[in-house]
Amino acid sequence: MIVIPTPEQVALARRRYFERAPVKEILAEAGIKLGTLYRCLAGDFPDGSGVEPAAIELRRRGVRMRHRLGSRAALVARIWRTAERQVEEIEDRLKAAGLELAERESNARTLAIVAKMLRELAAVDDAKKARGKGASRGNNDDDVPRNIDDLRRALAQKLESFVAGQSGAVPGDAE
Repeated sequence: MIVIPTPEQVALARRRYFERAPVKEILAEAGIKLGTLYRCLAGDFPDGSGVEPAAIELRRRGVRMRHRLGSRAALVARIWRTAERQVEEIEDRLKAAGLELAERESNARTLAIVAKMLRELAAVDDAKKARGKGASRGNNDDDVPRNIDDLRRALAQKLESFVAGQSGAVPGDAE
């Protein structure tokens, strides 16, 4: 559920962000979450001035993500944030009066898709961890010969040993 900050919290967060305070400090001082801070900066909440607050341009847009683009942890974190944002938006819409049935069904489908994606990511992580712990490096396969002549010699040797080990009767023959 989304917590709507007080106008004092919104004003403090916006002022401190404008003063270039670190985001962690702003969150601690204002007592709000990261998503709420960015909604405050976007002007989604009143700041007590009586005038609708204008959006504040975000600093260092995209810089943090550049070095983590390929990181799986970054991807999972972004998906979690997206899921949280979707849940908050759906809760807000459900609270609003006069929702049409089609919109409610659409919201439910969106939430189900996000939940399914998170379950699948968790399953992939579990499988990856299990594979890493239980995988054995050794196997029963022979080394691949370096050239075709070695392959032919190795195959001929195996066939000769196989034929020598047979007793002359072919299994499944009914003679």
